[in-house]
Amino acid sequence: MEGKQVTHLASNVHMAATSSLLLSSLLALLLLQPSPSTANEGNVLLTGDTLPTNGELSNSKAVFVIQNDCNLVLYNNGKGFASKTYEAGVNCTLSLNDRGQLLIKSSNGTLVWFTPRGPIGKYAAVLRPDGQVGIFGPLLWSTPEVWAMKRVVDPVKFSTAPSDKNLLFSSQLLNEGEKLQTRDYNFMVGKDCELALAKATGNSLLWGSRTKLKGDHCYVRLNYRGQLAVLNDFNNKLWVSGPPKQEGVHVLVLQINGAAAIYGPERWTTAAL
Repeated sequence: MEGKQVTHLASNVHMAATSSLLLSSLLALLLLQPSPSTANEGNVLLTGDTLPTNGELSNSKAVFVIQNDCNLVLYNNGKGFASKTYEAGVNCTLSLNDRGQLLIKSSNGTLVWFTPRGPIGKYAAVLRPDGQVGIFGPLLWSTPEVWAMKRVVDPVKFSTAPSDKNLLFSSQLLNEGEKLQTRDYNFMVGKDCELALAKATGNSLLWGSRTKLKGDHCYVRLNYRGQLAVLNDFNNKLWVSGPPKQEGVHVLVLQINGAAAIYGPERWTTAAL
């Protein structure tokens, strides 16, 4: 009888240890998962987001991946980019901090590689439609408005129309009826001249420019001073996001959390390396 009790006790201990191991493994996997914005917007990494080992940003022209050998690599049709951190860490992750720095960290917390530091703020690392990666920020404006300082960079020309459905770069336009979109949200200028942020289903209005019926054939443009403006057919400004900032390339990101946010200027890019 005593032997059976010992066997039963050992079995319970084994089951408890196995359950604990499974729980630990599950927690480890959860901790390695990217934040919601990273998981759902595959071309943007925002401040606070993390890409796990083998996590990537991607679009139709490029893949930017933190490989399982700890090397951060950009695969595109051009010269690409590599952080040259091959086997410098184990189970490395890539994150973007509030100084606008991309950070590669090993699983033990060791900092392996980083980009130059900017002022404190919110930033966006964007896989651009030309296949290069750029870090934009700090945050200049969002719905609702938020302001921050920035510095000059050389302008980069993109096509007039947005190439990625959730991004609008300096010099690009949204014409009447066109929109930026994520899975759950739309940001568009309607035929009534209103620039609106709404839910994709049900068209529930979350924010508007209050330019309804104030013009005809209106369009939206993001300039090199970080200003988003609604203009009418005579190119008169009906609404502007805020005062002009220093010249540089900026980006408006329609984020998975429903915010339309302007970041800039571009502070670092793989294209310059």
